[in-house]
Amino acid sequence: MNYVKETDSTKEVNGMVKKTTLATAIAFLTVVCASQAGWTAEKADKAAPKVAPKADPKPSAPNATAKAAKAFEKVSNELYPKAKQEGNLIIYSVWDVEHLRAITDAFAKRYPGIKATYWQGRNPEIVTRVLTEFQGGQASVDSILSDNAPAVLRAAGAMASYETVQKDVLVLHDPTIPTVSLQVQALTYNTKKIKPGDLPKSWEEVANPKYKGMVALDDPMRAGPLSSMLAGLKEQWKDDARFNRFLKGLKALNVPVHKSTSAMFRLLVSGEYAICMPALLHDVIADKEKGTPVDYIKSVPPVVFPRAAGVYAKAPNPNAAKLFAEWLISEEGQKTIDSVGRESSRNDFKSKTSIEMAFPKGTKAIPVTDKLFLEDPKKWLDINVKPIWEG
Repeated sequence: MNYVKETDSTKEVNGMVKKTTLATAIAFLTVVCASQAGWTAEKADKAAPKVAPKADPKPSAPNATAKAAKAFEKVSNELYPKAKQEGNLIIYSVWDVEHLRAITDAFAKRYPGIKATYWQGRNPEIVTRVLTEFQGGQASVDSILSDNAPAVLRAAGAMASYETVQKDVLVLHDPTIPTVSLQVQALTYNTKKIKPGDLPKSWEEVANPKYKGMVALDDPMRAGPLSSMLAGLKEQWKDDARFNRFLKGLKALNVPVHKSTSAMFRLLVSGEYAICMPALLHDVIADKEKGTPVDYIKSVPPVVFPRAAGVYAKAPNPNAAKLFAEWLISEEGQKTIDSVGRESSRNDFKSKTSIEMAFPKGTKAIPVTDKLFLEDPKKWLDINVKPIWEG
């Protein structure tokens, strides 16, 4: 496993969580461990209740931005002295090492006296480690910075509830786990392999038989980007017959499925496929700027999935964890996130990868907010996808 380890939180103590609290996390590991090769080696008062994030993709009014800035300054002034007294911040994250280094360096510069360290691994490794430590009652980590892991751990009782004071400027707001970034999925194509007039006009149209053999398709059963897209579309459509037709259409394309979004995108770039279902917006924009023959269909709304900085239920430095989450959402933190190529979680932040800048005015993103999918993706996939895809 490729990771950076800078913590020494390995003390073992006795204790067990109830088996029922582990069921969803174990199910999550079952589905994602089968596709680990495809993953990008991307103390509060009470355990968090099960909730789903709410979407607000509309740009914030100027007063909302000012209100968020004022709220951040207030909570920052309140938390910093407590966090400084704690002295440390321990992060487990799926994010790339160079991204973590840049972010923790910027945080330490903004808040002297807090030593930020991190351990980096893939989502299933994070879930396994945190649950093992939680079982042992270990005060081992403060912040879980990831996409799938925080919600899965919340379902197992291993996350504490914390609501950001900057919620009014978020595209996706979860009242128990702060959303600090987004995974933005775009419908992408190779400009040399398909003519503009032949492009699909929606995600749904990709299932048209005329695209048979032309689509690089993510494995819908691996709890990856296509899985989350399906959850978002099903929630938006609220039409089971329509959803099932779409899924059957994708299956009928008769193309190999891929367990790595980045590898799948490279196949699109090389011209092996004409369409990528889906690609990550930051990858597309970065390659497009390099002059590679890729672009995304701006008229097709993006699918957005939350990336969170959750507070571990037994965090040894809970104030530092809360301060870290608030700083990440602040304008300064979002600039740092944007500088490493990750998308902003705010609806008032302008950058080349923000929805407001990358898509036409008025575009309504498709949010992934299904609670069951977020907390137990295997169960959701077994109910909604497996009967058709593997039937």
